[in-house]
Amino acid sequence: MKALVHASEVITGQGIRDKDGRRPLLEDMGRIRDGAIVHDDKKILWVGKTSELPKKFSKVKKTNLKQKSLVMPGLVDSHTHLIHAGSRSEEFAARCRGATYEEIALKGGGIQTTVKATRAASSSELFHLAKKRIESALKFGVTTIESKSGYGLSHADEIKILEVNQKLKKAFPKLNFQSTYMGAHDFPKDQSRSAYLQEICDKTLPVIAKKKLADACDIFVDQGYYTLDEARKILGLAKKLGLKIKLHADELHNTESAALATELGALSADHLLKISDASIEKISQSNTVAVLLPGTAFYLKAAYAPARKLINAGACVALSTDFNPGSCNCFSQPLIMTLAALYMGMSEAEIFAGFTYNAAKALGLEVKTGTLTPGLRPDLALLHFDKFEDMYHQLGW
Repeated sequence: MKALVHASEVITGQGIRDKDGRRPLLEDMGRIRDGAIVHDDKKILWVGKTSELPKKFSKVKKTNLKQKSLVMPGLVDSHTHLIHAGSRSEEFAARCRGATYEEIALKGGGIQTTVKATRAASSSELFHLAKKRIESALKFGVTTIESKSGYGLSHADEIKILEVNQKLKKAFPKLNFQSTYMGAHDFPKDQSRSAYLQEICDKTLPVIAKKKLADACDIFVDQGYYTLDEARKILGLAKKLGLKIKLHADELHNTESAALATELGALSADHLLKISDASIEKISQSNTVAVLLPGTAFYLKAAYAPARKLINAGACVALSTDFNPGSCNCFSQPLIMTLAALYMGMSEAEIFAGFTYNAAKALGLEVKTGTLTPGLRPDLALLHFDKFEDMYHQLGW
């Protein structure tokens, strides 16, 4: 049993949990100045002011933070593409010269560049690359992370990536690690569209389910990628096999894929740069979380997702880095917070909720993490700031 006392502030997020993450306000953050928290290895036992620490915890080993650090729920990065090899820096330079994401992809670049490098890399190489990336994330206070496949685009290579996910999960036992199968990220160049779809449904998904290699299945629905009907087929099968489902939705074009996410009961619809007003209404009336990825909009110089419309409509809105080699080579959650504040007009309560409770809900983990609530996992972030706003006021620390 341990206690952290005299924190500059402890932020519980309890009010956000009580509202299921919708329309979070400052008073919902549960900020406690000169706060304390008591926990053991399995759960949070008590949270409150240091001066009100119950006598039954008087002999507990205490760490005095001397009001120089804050304690908050561990950050949840609910959308990352951790496992890949190779570099896309030349493509980044080409985009800076004026080439578009779609133009690069049509020339065989984009996702295909990373697929080629990832297929050539060994499991050991992919593990060590991803391990370094996780270690970077931990420095920002991340306690939950999702890792997608999607740079194999073949049965063998997608399984290889998911097996690396399992090794990472064992290497970081204190981390809530979620593995997501995203073989439907693009189409391979060495198979026909129909053959690859058949491989996903008849071969890969059944193996993943049998070996429990993934927690969820994701798919990229957009012009030039997967269609709504293909998404229904793949995600419908994934659900039958016991996997949770998610969608990359309405990113490059409006396809009404966010609406499909609500129709299928997906955990989340992610990106939403081009979401329609009709889909905003549907997602606000559903349990599907709207995961916004402002780093991608920044990187692509695209219009940002309509965060204010979504929040005002009552949607549960989360934030994530979308760390990936092509459209957001960034693992800094504080930088994403800064972009959300400056370019999507999100308040501190909305940003806090977006990386804690709401992000946990986007992974289906809100029942055990996302707030500092007694009885939940002791997923804590101890950060050397006086208050939460300091975390993203300093650009890109």
